[in-house]
Amino acid sequence: MEPPMVLQGLFHEALSHHWRSFAGEGIVEEVVSPLLKQLANARLLADRSFIGDGNLSEIGQLLEKVERTVGDMKAVFLRAGRWETDVVDELGSVARHVEEILEDGDGSDEFQRKLQRIEQSVSRIKEQHVTPPLQLPLLEDSSNSRSPPTRRPVRFSEDGAWWQLELERRILESSAMAELQVSYDALDRQLKLCLLCFSIFPEGSVIKKRALVYWWMGEGLVGNTAEETGERCFGELVARGLLEPIRRKHSPLQASRFRMHPWVRRMLISVARRGEFFDFDGDGNPRADSTRSRRACLVNSAKQGPLAEELSTLFNVDEPYLRFRKGWLANLRKVAVLQLGRWQGTAKHHIEVEETEFLEGLGGLKHLRYLGLQGISRIRELPASIAELSNLRILDLRACHNLERLPPGIASLRELTHMDVSDCHLLEQMPRGLGALQELQVLKGFVVGNSRSRDPCRLSELAKLGRLRKLSICIGGEAVATEAEMDMLKGLGSLRSLAITWGVVSSPIRKGAARLKRAATMSMTSLGLPRGLEKLDLRCFPRPEPPEWLNPAVLMSLRKLYVRGGKLRSLGLSTLRPWRTVEVVRLRFLSELQIEWSLVQAAFPKLACMEIHKCEKMDSSRCSEDGVWVKMEDP
Repeated sequence: MEPPMVLQGLFHEALSHHWRSFAGEGIVEEVVSPLLKQLANARLLADRSFIGDGNLSEIGQLLEKVERTVGDMKAVFLRAGRWETDVVDELGSVARHVEEILEDGDGSDEFQRKLQRIEQSVSRIKEQHVTPPLQLPLLEDSSNSRSPPTRRPVRFSEDGAWWQLELERRILESSAMAELQVSYDALDRQLKLCLLCFSIFPEGSVIKKRALVYWWMGEGLVGNTAEETGERCFGELVARGLLEPIRRKHSPLQASRFRMHPWVRRMLISVARRGEFFDFDGDGNPRADSTRSRRACLVNSAKQGPLAEELSTLFNVDEPYLRFRKGWLANLRKVAVLQLGRWQGTAKHHIEVEETEFLEGLGGLKHLRYLGLQGISRIRELPASIAELSNLRILDLRACHNLERLPPGIASLRELTHMDVSDCHLLEQMPRGLGALQELQVLKGFVVGNSRSRDPCRLSELAKLGRLRKLSICIGGEAVATEAEMDMLKGLGSLRSLAITWGVVSSPIRKGAARLKRAATMSMTSLGLPRGLEKLDLRCFPRPEPPEWLNPAVLMSLRKLYVRGGKLRSLGLSTLRPWRTVEVVRLRFLSELQIEWSLVQAAFPKLACMEIHKCEKMDSSRCSEDGVWVKMEDP
């Protein structure tokens, strides 16, 4: 549901007069007084409907408590206009809940349950906006303009002060903020919802595109062509000045990481709070509990309260230790996004669990579309119940360094489109049956099984994945394959990006495996690549001579060629066989590689960007200090 930009009914007029009135009469006359009348009607309804009911006495006490709390706030709000926007919105939510109990005609038990939630909301509003240590400022007396106004300090938090509130008010009232609001209002519904997801990240955060696209897919904000839709969303937000792209030194032509200006973030927090997209505290930090929103956050140094049963998203902002009580997932039956791992791009953001029992009951999350466990230590295996997640689209297990095996049931996740097990170095094989995942578009970290693997998934199964666009495979030193399966990758007509990592050759193949050959060796000669491939990333290639299939006559659509590590001495470049489509080349950690710059330019006539890093025998004099050469555009 799109976040409301203005509230309806009772609060529409109050918001329209907000900026011309700071005296506070508007919030009393147009919000508090009508709310008190509604509460009085609720009391009459209870007295009339629940005569003789055992719950009537407690209902009366709850109503009295709510009325008394709102009445206590009434006098304060006469001089609290500076908080008018937030208070109007939050009391608006209370008013809507009161309207529900007036209209729904529930029984006394349900009536009481809803009323308890209303009482909790009102008490929270009072505590946040009225109760000491918060001290409200005295407004300037217009009858004596010569005397300076007397102000007392205001605190939203333990270290807050009046000037912080004054600064916040000035920012929100500034013309720049108004322009940002106009930019937001001009977005279509999809872009608004996508942009609001940025509101929970700490100020100055570097945010990777992939983390947001996965989230958007989980909530259904982007469709099946997630990457294309994500590119459009990011491109438009950058064009409107709402996001700042961070271009890497080695890849200045595109950006995969972004940062948000603090003022844009403030504007989004204000909109997200009003629209109940997320709950925030008075300092603009996402709350660890969810009282109004269907989304909640895990926040470091904040006590995690009970999670709402209607929760659709749970996102780990910066909690490094996951301590969940046993059976906690039973309350999240409707959750669609469960992002418990890290969203940051670096491994320094460490997340730990004491044991994997916190995933018990995972199979009960029938609405779950995105499960993110990236970078969580001590997860050795996933529960077998993961096979019951019939709606799961994205499974992100990247950098779960202790993960040793995947359950066979993963092959039952027929809706899966993205699976990432890259940097899971203890995995020795993939479960058989992945060829049945016909919706799979991205598969990262596929491990070619070794001679000890029992019934592993073979590369030949991947040939069945007609929609696969991105694939990364790891060929270990003991990896084995059949004679024909290395050639079957060329049948992946939709594949556009392929990364291959070779391991270190170690012990010989055990006896009894005559029909299997060492995959690391076979990949030099028998590997077949699809002609539509646009990006090829080779890591730790174990031979000094380039493989036979690294050939422009075969890879006729290749645009990006990355080579990192290994023993290569040349790339087999020739002026007679130029790479006519390659635009970006990255060469990193290739101590033996030696190529003349003139040959590079002749072999890559469309080269727009090249990186040379830690390649001691390469001529990098034409590159910048960062080792990057970028073609200058013609005037």
